[in-house]
Amino acid sequence: MSGIAYAIITLATSTLWGVISGWLLYFYLPPTGTPLVPVALYSLVMLISRIVNIVITLPIGYLSDRTHTRWGRRMPYVVGGALFVPFLFVLLWKPPHMGESMTNLIYIAVLMVVFNVVYEIHQIPYEAMLPDLFTEDKQRINVSAWRSAFQFLGAIVVGAAGPLIEKTGYANTVLIFAVGSAPFLFLPMFFLREKNTPPRDTTAQTSLMESIRLTLSNKAFQIFTLAWALSWIASTFMMETLPYIVTEVCRLNEADTIYFYLPAVIVSLLCFPLVTWLAKRFGKLRIFSGSLLLCAIIQPGLMLIGDWIPIPLMAQGIAWVLMVATALSAARILPTAIAADITDLDEKITGLRREGSFYAFWGLLDQLASGVGSACLPLFLLLGRSKTDPQGPLGIRLLGLGGGVLLFLGFLIFRKYPHPDS
Repeated sequence: MSGIAYAIITLATSTLWGVISGWLLYFYLPPTGTPLVPVALYSLVMLISRIVNIVITLPIGYLSDRTHTRWGRRMPYVVGGALFVPFLFVLLWKPPHMGESMTNLIYIAVLMVVFNVVYEIHQIPYEAMLPDLFTEDKQRINVSAWRSAFQFLGAIVVGAAGPLIEKTGYANTVLIFAVGSAPFLFLPMFFLREKNTPPRDTTAQTSLMESIRLTLSNKAFQIFTLAWALSWIASTFMMETLPYIVTEVCRLNEADTIYFYLPAVIVSLLCFPLVTWLAKRFGKLRIFSGSLLLCAIIQPGLMLIGDWIPIPLMAQGIAWVLMVATALSAARILPTAIAADITDLDEKITGLRREGSFYAFWGLLDQLASGVGSACLPLFLLLGRSKTDPQGPLGIRLLGLGGGVLLFLGFLIFRKYPHPDS
């Protein structure tokens, strides 16, 4: 029960982030009509908002390692962050003007910084709870699978965003998602208790700078997070441009995005039992590495979707999304279990429990990877983002090739991982 209670929080966070990833760019820079912000400056704002968060990400993890309360080290941060995440999510979609404006640019820049900071106050301690709550390898794989299942269930829910936007508009749609997600942020807290909180003398022996040095010197963590970050940028390319792929490459309507989201999520969910079994049978590291390679081969297939294939464009697009989702399923399930193993290895080396510091760095790289991915997207779109452009949606197609290159680099890097599976 505690495993499901822990994992279901991901349903709320993945739903809210899924709407942001899938529709915020489309909202501020629609393929047709007037953009709400200058196109070239939007990418700079997204990157700056993530870089600013670096200032707070590492202290959050460090402080959560050293916090001792009657509710545990992490719970106060998890609950406190959850109080504000839905409210800030709604504000992201309330620009001051409904036309192109520098005021809108400043508004979204400030809101993205605040939202990301509050989200990290919630998310980093939440991630760092996993090694303490679940100590056995099979438990960690199962919880990671549950988290991924809820993450993809969130993607199913996100698939309803297109029809809702078309029917009720952006304002009502984001309010529905915020209100619907809030219970899943709070109700699980009644079922979770930090059981393995270490004594103060095993968490308070290092300064912030020393903790940063120890984390950066962990070779396993270096290799894992770099490979993961490259795969996350590639995933960002696909997630944030899916509405463009549906409307501009496959020439459908916004409401048709649900027909791409839903089959992909169902296939991913069907893959979870297989991935879990393979990870237990052959090891998490081998399956994670294979997932990166397989997706690196498939993702450039976006370049091939077109009228030159005697199959309807909708069928081609759905087939490509299904193949990417299948290939990427292991790379989405296993990272949290691998990261938990790294924190155990670090304790053997340093004698300290520093999960917060490790997951803070992971959150920092999440911010950087998502920021780099989001910053690159408008630059690709300048090469062609609409079927009405002279070059058509060329920039959208090239994102598939770019993602494949990044995934292959991640595969090559992860081959140097220094430790055997736990």
